[in-house]
Amino acid sequence: MTTRVVLVEPESAGNIGAIARSMKNFSLSDLWIVNPKTPLTMEARAFAMHGFDVLRKARKVKTLKQALKHVDMVAGTSAVVPTSRSNIKRVPITPRELAQRISGFEGNVAIVFGRESSGLSNDDLECCDLMVTIPANGKYNVMNVASAASILFYEIFQTKTTRPGPPLASEVVKARLQMEFGRMVNRSGGQPHKRGLVKRSFRNVISRSFITSREASLLLGVVRRASAKLM
Repeated sequence: MTTRVVLVEPESAGNIGAIARSMKNFSLSDLWIVNPKTPLTMEARAFAMHGFDVLRKARKVKTLKQALKHVDMVAGTSAVVPTSRSNIKRVPITPRELAQRISGFEGNVAIVFGRESSGLSNDDLECCDLMVTIPANGKYNVMNVASAASILFYEIFQTKTTRPGPPLASEVVKARLQMEFGRMVNRSGGQPHKRGLVKRSFRNVISRSFITSREASLLLGVVRRASAKLM
């Protein structure tokens, strides 16, 4: 497994440097920065310390989609826990749950951190398969982004393993499965708004389950046959 760290429009050079340092602490090196709102100043270098090589090699891109090229699993981070059950875009797991799920994963994982001032938007989260939230004091649960990053990196570092897991479904296969499921939902009728929620819920389930290639193939066959019967 390879882990890519993606910072979306970071606003503090110090935080960028501190995240690079934390990446070095936990054997991570692939840093991508999306449309930074601050240059990588001497402050960033000072906070990076011995993680300066991570900072120096960081890739800068204009959009989140560019930063997620060749990534098989995307985990977005947020301190915002949904208060409404209808907000299915923000169904969270903990850093430890994320680490356990990607342990032995044979693919590329991206962990996406949002802006210091506003975090990740709903549009950003649309690019993510999972949402990770750090359990904290309910009266004040918003953490500094560099501190939050260190917690995630630690949990992932602790559960790294060389044991290969079963091959997981590729992004192409998962997209095909979601497309076929969407066709089945459309053919089944119902209100357009509800159909959209069902499709999103199915995507959430597929993403959180880390579905294997074999499982996806079996489901794809069943969904195709069911969809055909609804024509």
